[in-house]
Amino acid sequence: MKKVFIQELDAHCQLVDSYTDLRKRGDVVAIVKAAYLNPLSIPVKLELLRKLFQAPPEVWYQLEQPENHDELWRLMSHLEWVWKGPEVKPLHFIRLRGKTFLLPDEDLFFLSTSEFVVATAHLIGFWTSKTDAQGAESLARFMATITRPKKDVMQRLKSKDDPDQREVFSSVRTESRWKIFAKTDIVTQILVAQWFNNAGNRLLKRYGMTGGSGDDAMINQGVFVQDWERQIVKVAESQVYGNYDAVMSRSLPEVLSYIDLKNEEIRRQNQANRRN
Repeated sequence: MKKVFIQELDAHCQLVDSYTDLRKRGDVVAIVKAAYLNPLSIPVKLELLRKLFQAPPEVWYQLEQPENHDELWRLMSHLEWVWKGPEVKPLHFIRLRGKTFLLPDEDLFFLSTSEFVVATAHLIGFWTSKTDAQGAESLARFMATITRPKKDVMQRLKSKDDPDQREVFSSVRTESRWKIFAKTDIVTQILVAQWFNNAGNRLLKRYGMTGGSGDDAMINQGVFVQDWERQIVKVAESQVYGNYDAVMSRSLPEVLSYIDLKNEEIRRQNQANRRN
C-alpha cells in the first residue's frame, strides 16, 4: 500500500499500487476485468481509483470538486501498473467442466523446458495475431499448455520427487483440451498470460538470458525462444542431461543454469585470449 498525503486537503490516505496488495484483498480478477472493459477510458480509470484509493467520503467529495481535479488526475496516473500485469500469480487453479486445472508454481521453477518454449510460442502467436479469432485460439492453447489437472496416482508414484503437482506436459493432451479453455473468461486468460510473461522475464534475467525488462505486457522472451533450437542442441551435445528430448523434459531453471555456466566459461576464455 502506498501512503498518500494530499496537502491541499490535509488528508492522509492509502492507494493500492501493486498486485501483491491486490491479491491480499482477494479481488484481482474483478479489478482487472473493470480495467479491460476500456483501458483508455477516463471513467473506467476513475472507477478503478474508487476501488483502489482508500479515503474517507469527505476526501472524495473534495476531490470531485472542479478546483481539485488536477489532484484526481495525479492519483489516476498511479494506476498504470494494472495494465502491466501481475508480478504474483493471480489465481492457483481454474475449474472447467467440473475438473480443477492447476497453474504452474509462482516463479516457474518447476516448469519443464519444453513447456516453457511451447507456451511462449503460443503467447507470441497471441500478441502478433492478425485477427481476434487467431488471438483467442493462441491464448487458449497457451492456457491448455500450462494449466493442467493434478497428477493421477500412477504419475505421482513415478515422479514422487517432482514437486510439480500438475499432470506431465503432453502436446497431445494440450491439443485435445485447448478448445475448452477458449470458453474461459478472457480477462482471466490475459491475467495469467501477463503473469507468466513477467515471471518468465524474471527467470531469464536471473540466468543472464534475454528476457526484456518486464515493464510491459509484450512477450519479451520471444528472441530467446527463437534462438532456442541452437541453445538446446548445444546442451544436448554436451550429454549432461542426455539427448534433445531428455533436455526438453528437464526443468527450465536446470537448463538455464547450465547454459549460463557455459556462457560464463566462454566469456572467461575470451577475456583470457584478449589478454594473451
